Amino acid sequence: MHAMNSLPVHRVSGLLLVFALVSGGDAGAAPADAPLASKECVEAVPAEPRLLVPELVHPPRRAIWNAPDGGGRNFVVPIVEMGAFHAIFWGTAKLLGKPYADISLETMRRNVADGWEWDEDAFATNALGHPYQGSLAYTAARSSGFGFWGSVPFTVASSVLWELFMESETPSTNDLITTSIGGVVLGEVLHRTALAILDEGEPTVARSVLSLLVEPVGGINRYLFGRRKNDFLPVQGNFLQLMAGFTSNVDNYNDIDGTRFDVPNKMEGHLGVEMVYGPPLLTTGDYDQPFDYFTLTARMGFSRDTLTVGFFSRGLLYGDRFKFRSISGLWGLMAGYDFANPNTLRVSTVSLGIGGVAQVPLTSQLTLDVTANMAGVPFGHGGGLTSPESARDYHFGPGAQSAFELGLVRRGVGRVGVSVRNYLISGAFLGEGVELITYATARAELLLAGQHGVALEAFVANRAGEFGSDSDAIRQRATQIRLLWTVSKGTGFGTR
Repeated sequence: MHAMNSLPVHRVSGLLLVFALVSGGDAGAAPADAPLASKECVEAVPAEPRLLVPELVHPPRRAIWNAPDGGGRNFVVPIVEMGAFHAIFWGTAKLLGKPYADISLETMRRNVADGWEWDEDAFATNALGHPYQGSLAYTAARSSGFGFWGSVPFTVASSVLWELFMESETPSTNDLITTSIGGVVLGEVLHRTALAILDEGEPTVARSVLSLLVEPVGGINRYLFGRRKNDFLPVQGNFLQLMAGFTSNVDNYNDIDGTRFDVPNKMEGHLGVEMVYGPPLLTTGDYDQPFDYFTLTARMGFSRDTLTVGFFSRGLLYGDRFKFRSISGLWGLMAGYDFANPNTLRVSTVSLGIGGVAQVPLTSQLTLDVTANMAGVPFGHGGGLTSPESARDYHFGPGAQSAFELGLVRRGVGRVGVSVRNYLISGAFLGEGVELITYATARAELLLAGQHGVALEAFVANRAGEFGSDSDAIRQRATQIRLLWTVSKGTGFGTR
């Protein structure tokens, strides 16, 4: 049930620095189960590399234990690393005196015999810690030569083994779901992002270090064993943007059964990164591998006594392009993982549904960009930090979610847009209540000089929660105004 009891904020911080070290050229990363590249592709190295540690960026030639021709799939490495992860997590918990780390042959026998249950661990542990733990197992396999689907069994097996044998508590069903599905989605996004950093431009030590922070296990494997064959086929035309500025919190309140409590307003620093990987440029590329297209938005708000994190990712599992007159785009089956805790409102989901993106050219320089997604939620968390006494501060269970984004892009000038995300989380697994949470953002952005610009955002989050017929109704709102400096790769914001 437990795995990581604190937020891996340094990983999120690494993601937020992605674009700061990325410039020029076309981004690239390997399609998940792509055909193996030729020997010439694998052995090609850039002329006059500028690296103090070149093996971090252009293995396998300089890797410590080099696999021939870049190497194929290696079963031993991810299995050994899986055992190492479990030993490290369990050993740390044991040193900290965590009761769940008191394992024995008897607890292992009991866990196998007694079955699984729903647990009620802390929100951050269940909603963020377990998916991140799953991503470590996934990227261990992914960077060892396995494709998307080939890496999934390692992720599921890692979760099952942890729940049965590395904890004294009853195995948790919700941990298995979030670790497996969330770990796969998060792991693939981190893996492709790390490779895009390496392949974006001239090799540098900074690029190598940043890639290692984004995907630690993959970075170590590339250092030791070299890049595998299926890590050499890039996806073109990625859009990246870095944001930094400040946030003013306004009109924040909690309403419990009709009694309103205002939350003090304050200023916060704000960092963010937006990535569109494999955008539908509609001229090149095939979306024939999972996550050949995905979107990522990561945000961090911070002040002296608070830290808020938002991570929204959605990728194309199976789909294709479409074209109707001048309208072009792609659609298909999408998988997603979201986590957010703005002020007192929190939500996290793993999702699977239908979605797509369409680009409508209005003029040669003006494009309407539309994104829509409707998905089921096998498991989600939703709630707040202010709840009735003696009640858990969040719901968990199945549900549904939707996302809609509408943007108007003027190439070389700027963009305006709105986005709305809705989450419905049912407490059905425990027979209690429901959560309805909405995040809405309006944005206007103007390019000032080259890649640099300024953006103004208005963000509103609403929560309506019920913990059952005999408990209080909860209404919460968080409102923010953000002023941001932006640096973008390309002036088309992912449009053609």
